[in-house]
Amino acid sequence: TRQAPSGKLRISLPQVKSLTVPALTAFMQRYPSIELDVDFSDRLVDVIEEGFDAVIRTGEQADSRLMSRKLGTFSMLLVASPDYFSPKAPPQKPADLSKHAGLQHKFPSTGKLEAWPLKLAPAEPAPEMHTTMICNTSEALVDVACAGLGIACLPDFMVQDAINQQKLITVLDSYIQYQGTFRLLWPSSKHLSPKLRVFVDFMAENFLKPKDTMLNKRG
Repeated sequence: TRQAPSGKLRISLPQVKSLTVPALTAFMQRYPSIELDVDFSDRLVDVIEEGFDAVIRTGEQADSRLMSRKLGTFSMLLVASPDYFSPKAPPQKPADLSKHAGLQHKFPSTGKLEAWPLKLAPAEPAPEMHTTMICNTSEALVDVACAGLGIACLPDFMVQDAINQQKLITVLDSYIQYQGTFRLLWPSSKHLSPKLRVFVDFMAENFLKPKDTMLNKRG
C-alpha cells in the first residue's frame, strides 16, 4: 500500500496572505501528514544556506543551484475608489497623475519605492505625484485605496475582488506595461522527496486559482 506523503517542509512565501494562505490551507487539507514550517517574507532568502525546501518568489530565477517551476503570471493595475474621483477627473494620460494623490509601496528589503510601470513617450519624464502614504506592505494599500485616499499601483490578484465589488476602479490601463511571474524554487541537489513533489505539483496547479476550486479536489 502506498503511504501518503509525510514529514516537515520548510518553505518561504511572499507576504501576500490573501494569495498564499488559501493555497496553503487547501494543501494542508489534502495532505494532512505533511507539516509546514512557513516563513512569510518578501526578502530575497538564500534557499540553500537558510535550509528551505522550497520558496515562492516573483521574477526570473538566476541561481544555477536552484530548480524552478512557473506558477503563473500577474499584471499591475492603477486603482482608486470611485469616491476618490467624485470631486476630480480621473487621469487620462500619465502626466495627469501629478494632479492626484499617490499611495506608494516601499520594498522592505531596500527601502526603495516601487516604480509604477508606466508606458511613457520618448523623453517624457515620470509624473511627480503628491504622495499621501508610503507603506511596506501592499495589502494595506488596498484598504487605503478603497477608503478613497489616493491612487495605488497593485497586482491584479490583490485588487480583483474589490474591482468586482466596485470598491475600486482602474485607470490608465493602456499606459501600464508589466507582467510579473511567480516561480517555485528548490535546491537542485535536493532529492525530490514525495512531500516536496506533491507540494511542487499542487502549487503549480492551484497557486493562483480560487479557493473553492482547490477545496473541491481530492488527492
